Amino acid sequence: MSESTFRSAFPRWCLSSSIDQITFSYRPLAWTTDRDAIIATFFNGGRTGFSTGDPSRLMEELALVRPSSFGGPPSIWNKIYTEFKAALSLITLSHSPEVIETEEQHLLQQFSKLIPNRCKTISIGGAKASPVILNFMKRCFTHCTVIESYGISECGGITCDNDVGNALQYRLESIPDMGYTLDDKPFPRGELLVKTPHMFSGYINNPEETHAALTEDGFFRTGDVVELRTCHNVLPSLHVVDRKKNFFKLSQGQFVSPEFLQGIYIQSPFVHQIYIHGDLLADSVTAVIVLNQAYAQAFSLNHNLTPLDMNNPDPLFYGALLQDLRSIAEKESLRKHEIPSRIIIDFQPFTSENGLLTSSMKPCRHKLAAHYADRLKTTSITIEQQLKTIIETATGQSMSIDKEDNLFLANGGDSLSAVRLSRMIENDLGIPIPLNILFDPKMTLQQLTTLIQDPSQLSSLSQSLVPQLLNDADLDLNITIGKRKITSDCPSMIFITGTTGFVGAFLLAELLTVYRGECKFVCLVRCSSSTKALDCIRETMLFYQIWKDDYQDRIIALQGDLAKSCFELDNETYELLAREIDVIFHCGASVNFVLPYSQLCGPNVCGTREIIRFVTHMPSACIPIQYISTMSVLPPDVEKEISIEETSPDRLTSGYAQSKWVAEKLIVKASRCGLPVVIYRLGLICGDSRSGACNQNDLYTLLFDAMMRMGCYPETALHGDVNGLPVDFTVKTIVNLSKVQPDVYGNVYHVVNPNGEIGFEDVIQAMRSCGVEMKSVCGEEWRMKVKTIADENSRFESVREFLFDSAFRERRKVSSVEFSNAGCLSDFPSVDKVYMFRCVSFILDNIVHK
Repeated sequence: MSESTFRSAFPRWCLSSSIDQITFSYRPLAWTTDRDAIIATFFNGGRTGFSTGDPSRLMEELALVRPSSFGGPPSIWNKIYTEFKAALSLITLSHSPEVIETEEQHLLQQFSKLIPNRCKTISIGGAKASPVILNFMKRCFTHCTVIESYGISECGGITCDNDVGNALQYRLESIPDMGYTLDDKPFPRGELLVKTPHMFSGYINNPEETHAALTEDGFFRTGDVVELRTCHNVLPSLHVVDRKKNFFKLSQGQFVSPEFLQGIYIQSPFVHQIYIHGDLLADSVTAVIVLNQAYAQAFSLNHNLTPLDMNNPDPLFYGALLQDLRSIAEKESLRKHEIPSRIIIDFQPFTSENGLLTSSMKPCRHKLAAHYADRLKTTSITIEQQLKTIIETATGQSMSIDKEDNLFLANGGDSLSAVRLSRMIENDLGIPIPLNILFDPKMTLQQLTTLIQDPSQLSSLSQSLVPQLLNDADLDLNITIGKRKITSDCPSMIFITGTTGFVGAFLLAELLTVYRGECKFVCLVRCSSSTKALDCIRETMLFYQIWKDDYQDRIIALQGDLAKSCFELDNETYELLAREIDVIFHCGASVNFVLPYSQLCGPNVCGTREIIRFVTHMPSACIPIQYISTMSVLPPDVEKEISIEETSPDRLTSGYAQSKWVAEKLIVKASRCGLPVVIYRLGLICGDSRSGACNQNDLYTLLFDAMMRMGCYPETALHGDVNGLPVDFTVKTIVNLSKVQPDVYGNVYHVVNPNGEIGFEDVIQAMRSCGVEMKSVCGEEWRMKVKTIADENSRFESVREFLFDSAFRERRKVSSVEFSNAGCLSDFPSVDKVYMFRCVSFILDNIVHK
């Protein structure tokens, strides 16, 4: 380290203070933490007490020195916590909950005395800290300020309580082989690179290591994997996942952070110390546990078990310990391979004397692995066998192990099964597999096994779909645009698609209301027969409380398929419709936020192409289209009502958004050729303002349904809001615009609510007004409850990630200037507490209780 760099820290050390500064030095002075603390204390006229170096006397010496501040690695705080936890657990074994709560507070007061009153600041650093330990420290040592520090000898301090200061220069680099990338959701992850004023010059006489540690532009590779969290109006924060070199790989190729798992399993009252071990031949981790002997003996006595034997523990004792670890894993949402499948029990603690702890009191992993080598040997089944079992469980069908067998589509694959399969593969084998790979018709069991063994191949298979999207959008429509049909105020026949969907059903009801008399409505429905087609429409409209019996005589329900040539209609019917239809409202689409583009291309892209071919089928006259699109076709930073030709699909991530982008491109392409088209991009469409009838498959309906079933909501919800447009007002404005501007084409309208936000607080109040007891829970408890309800009810399984936290994120605001200028907002219904009460009542009566 250069002299100038060393001197630059002096002002930071020489902070004037009226407090008598006393430091306790117990770690190697090769560590900058203790060395700098001693120098700073000297400069400030303070005193330093030095440890004897005997770890067993550390707390005794701490009480003698009584420093004004004290910092330690997680191992020290872990030991204090395990002693506290063991003492509390002994009380738990034999007392009622009321007594336990009182005794816990008494124990906290006793343990708080371990840190002398003169000490006003305590810190934890040197390695990743467990949230459990941090929470304990804040509850116990209330007379101190608790700080989580993160720094490195080579470059000094980096963060304090995870916060990144304005002066720190840093960036993240993806580690794709380990599954940590800048594209990770909800936050980017990767190796942290930093540049600070206190950077070292290099390693003495070791130019190779120096070169490897520093980038060409002078950033230091910390070797730490971090998550960069960013929130609105809050400085970014860096959260350490683990040391890169600490990760190990299991047989399926997934990487495991042992330090992370050790920080979680330390919660068990059985555990005094724990070492998490991984093996390339194993499909899950193994735990070496040094028992908390006081608790283990008390537990054995209470359950009349045989005396403890580390080589042959009582099966009941072993089972209770394993079950306790599994319960903790479930609470912390760990994946299956992160749950120990085997436990090795020991009574001898890890210490620096026996070499199992380093001099800085960290577990010495290579020595621990060597020490327990004989007991860690294991066997494993093949990945292919595990994968076959997972697929059969997810799809509910058996499959052969034939190398040529299709993996998923031939085994009952649908969107729900796909989500379940993807999640099971990630949980059990540790590798996230994109849905487009599972739906690849050429994917076989053997190929997927190879991908799991070598995940680096995933990046090439999951390459951007942009070239395909651009190619599909540039499809030669092979159409001739004839003279436009003259649309009168009273059309005789209207073709409408998507009438078994939410918006489509309300659009049909509005058209039936506006165009009375002899006007007929042709509705294409994918079903088994034309009789069934009308039944599907009736059932949908009955559910949404908008069906009237006199509608039946005016609806011509046809069995057909949008994505198939000529809609799978016979030639005579197709020709007749092409002559008689006056206008088309194309609302039909497969709205699915799970399926990849390959699965939605048929109904959404091919279906739109068939509509274009249909309306241009008659060379003498083309049929105008009122086309229902979605705001999802716009990239995140686009707000204005621009043409789809001015946007790029680069940042569209869902198959639904991609397919609708291509479909709108085809519509606009036909429009450029002369086809009369008006485009309506719908935002969030909410329940009917009169009845509260909601789309039962809408994301927010699912959210409100889940909240009422669980009787709770996350505390973060109160800061959010919902911005939507009632469906009855939506269809009224679409029909009104198509009617009052029959000769205006080429417009793009953003059918969104510019000012109709309603807070989640009002939503929750509406639920309470409906007689549902609702309570606030922390984020961790909310995620656990969501996981449970998703596991128990397939209705919520495919939207689990949305329910976790996406539902409460801030939504972007988009322009609705064209929509507003068209004069559509004069009779806008109130989106208020009364409206919310109607929506919640509908969900409660027709969805939750059905």
